[in-house]
Amino acid sequence: MLAVRLLHVLAMALAVGGAVAVWWLVRRSEARASAVGPETAVETAVAYEAGFWATAGLLVMTGVGNLGSLAPAVPPAESFWGTVFAVKLLLVLGLLAASLVRTLVVARCRRANRPESAGATRTLRVGYGATALSLAVLVALAEVLAHG
Repeated sequence: MLAVRLLHVLAMALAVGGAVAVWWLVRRSEARASAVGPETAVETAVAYEAGFWATAGLLVMTGVGNLGSLAPAVPPAESFWGTVFAVKLLLVLGLLAASLVRTLVVARCRRANRPESAGATRTLRVGYGATALSLAVLVALAEVLAHG
């Protein structure tokens, strides 16, 4: 069980750290005198997308495993714990839906070999910022669930 929890934490760390790194690169690529070009930001985003979906799958599998190990002692849905858990699940579903859109934007930018416009760059910056923020909120909710 400890190995499953370790995988869960490592996958979340990769997802959060990667989102912050890509957000930072996209933000840097917007600066005129930056050494980071838009092409570099897009290629990094492409790599992150593959890692994100792999870690998302791992997070779901290990999360279900963690919940299964707690199953006999899971508080009812009407409790504070149940409410926080429901909010966390809704946030996960929202993040996955929004991530699908983000991935499609990245694929479109890759086809063009760069962000097609300043609007596309802004969309990437906002998308990765929102992803990092959502993942941070999920970590906070997980902390509440684990420690009450």
